[in-house]
Amino acid sequence: MLRAVDLAVRSGELVAVLGANGAGKSTLMRVLSGLHRPLAGSVRLGGREVTELPAHVRPRAGLVLVPEGRQVFPELSVLDNIRLGAYTRGTPVGPGEIELLLTRFPALRPRLRARAGLLSGGEQQMLALARGLVARPRVLLLDEPSLGLAPMLVASLFDVLTELRDEGLTILLVDQMATLALSVADRGYVIESGRIVHEGAAAALRRNPAVEQAYFSEGSSAPLPNLPRGGRG
Repeated sequence: MLRAVDLAVRSGELVAVLGANGAGKSTLMRVLSGLHRPLAGSVRLGGREVTELPAHVRPRAGLVLVPEGRQVFPELSVLDNIRLGAYTRGTPVGPGEIELLLTRFPALRPRLRARAGLLSGGEQQMLALARGLVARPRVLLLDEPSLGLAPMLVASLFDVLTELRDEGLTILLVDQMATLALSVADRGYVIESGRIVHEGAAAALRRNPAVEQAYFSEGSSAPLPNLPRGGRG
């Protein structure tokens, strides 16, 4: 259960939400995407009240969720999964858009006509991210994108997130890899038992003794090579 969560994502920012399992991170993402209705409080997008919008309408408003577990359509082709991402925007996906996505996610190019259920976990995560991007989000919600991926695939994923951050896409990221999440984030929040207990610039959170002890002590996720540290803050 979330309690008095006050969180903001400014245009062009990548904001990370950290917390232990069961802290409320995925619940937060479900509330923002409309899958859960809050008992109190509101969700606002660019000054517009969207709390009452149902989940299937929010992507049209600009809130696009890439869910935990990827949730691709396994019997449909990779191409059709990508095309479905454009459903709520009301215009079809053009060949140029497909080419840009395949350039960003080259592993999908040879699998474009294959059934999505035959892809590896990493390829499915890239497909889920491509499907989210084709919806043209104002805010992209990423729920545990690295979950279950091999280390090299995690590195590729965070390379893509770094590119999207640098291109100015607005992103709210929930991920179990705390060090990596803060390596690409501008700012971050730490949630415990449904409450925000720490917030600030990514670099400052990384140096916070309480946060460091909880999330960066021995045995916690370590940074992977070739990733910029501390986002732009």
